[in-house]
This record gives sequence, structure tokens and C-alpha cells, in this order.
Amino acid sequence: MTSPAEPASTDATQARQLTKPLRELGALALLGANAVFLFVGLLRLLSPNDYSSFTDRAGSAFFAFIGLEAVGLPLLAVLLATHVSPVLPKAKLITQVALGEYAVSALLGTLTMLIWTVGRLAEAEVLDALLGVLTRFAWLMIFAAAAWVVYAVWRKFYYVPRPKPQPGVYGQPQPGWPQQQGGWPAPGQPGGQPGGGWPAPGQPGGYPPAQHPGQYGQPSPPFGSAPQSAPPFGSAPQSPPPVNP
Repeated sequence: MTSPAEPASTDATQARQLTKPLRELGALALLGANAVFLFVGLLRLLSPNDYSSFTDRAGSAFFAFIGLEAVGLPLLAVLLATHVSPVLPKAKLITQVALGEYAVSALLGTLTMLIWTVGRLAEAEVLDALLGVLTRFAWLMIFAAAAWVVYAVWRKFYYVPRPKPQPGVYGQPQPGWPQQQGGWPAPGQPGGQPGGGWPAPGQPGGYPPAQHPGQYGQPSPPFGSAPQSAPPFGSAPQSPPPVNP
């Protein structure tokens, strides 16, 4: 006979329910701590002191920008927000902040590495410069791998490309522009104007032909009739009748 299956333990479920509201707070705390570490490293780089040169400060500040905390904390924050179900509502914001911190770390880390290398070579410390460059290059590879993971998550789930404008076809009106402006009817339609000029008299939308006033009760002369001929040019004018003395 087989023994009945033991009921599954609910300890894991209860623990998950207990820590689920703390995921977002934990991710934000990781990002905030990394931002503080970067700020402190920048202050130590820019603050002069009596027992170290600027080259030495650049060499030690590199590991504040490309070190264990700068590499791991943003990555843990993104994994905590996106890879544990359910995804946090602020997962997009957490991912973008992590990318911003990685960008700052890459800029400051590369700058301090160049300053330290040039300073060591100027002091003729070739072997020390070579070993330091190899060590820092290894840290840069680890940093690049972590930053690529965060960038891939952002590119896949949170990047929204801008819509490209559709080019118009030659001979077709562009979208958004009406074909007729101001509500006027098109040429050739009732109430409109004939194409190419003013409306002809007697057509729809045109003005009626002008008429000469005539006597009351007499019809007006038809439009288009020839005008009365004038006397030929050069003929002698008629003399007035003689006046009797």
C-alpha cells in the first residue's frame, strides 16, 4: 500500500507573500546606494589632498566607477524588478535609471583609466601601467556584460520607436490638407465658378446680363444686339436750319 502524499508546505508561499511588497523598495534602494557610491567616488577624485597625486586618485577612483558595486547593484535591481513574477509597475523606471547609472560609470571609468595610464607612463612605470591596464580591462569586460543585459531588457520590453512619417505619392493630396479651402464649391458645380475665369452671364452662379432702361411698357432690346451705327468718319455734319432775320 502506498502512503498518502503529504500536503505541500506553504512556508514558501507565505514567505513570498511577505516579501512581495518589498521588491520595489529593495530595487530602488539598490539603485540609490549605487548612485551614492558614484557620487562619493567623484568627490574623492576631485578633492586634492597632501598624500596622493591626481594620478593616484584616478587609479583608485576607477574601482568606484567600474567596481563590484557599480557592476552588480544596478543589475540586481533590474533582475528583481523584471525577472520575478509579477513584474513591478515601476520596472521601466528602474531599468532606465540603471542604464543611466551604467552610462555615468562608463564615462567616468574610461576617463580615470586614461588619466591613470598616462600618468604612470609619464613616470616611467611601464610594468605597473601594463598590469593596471590589464586588470582594468578585465573589469571593463565584466561591466560591459552586465550593462548589455540591462540594455537588452530595456530594448526588448520598454523601447518605443518613433513612428516614421509616410511619404506622400506624387499627384495625391497630402493628408490633413483639404482639397477645397473655405468651403467654396468646386468649379463646374452648381453655385460655383467656371474653371479658368469669371462666370459667364446666364450660367448658374453668374451675374444676370445688364439691361438698358427703356420706356415703360416697351420691351428691352435683346442682349447681344448690334449697337446703332454711328455716322461714318469724315462725313460733313448736318448744317442747322437758317435763322430768319
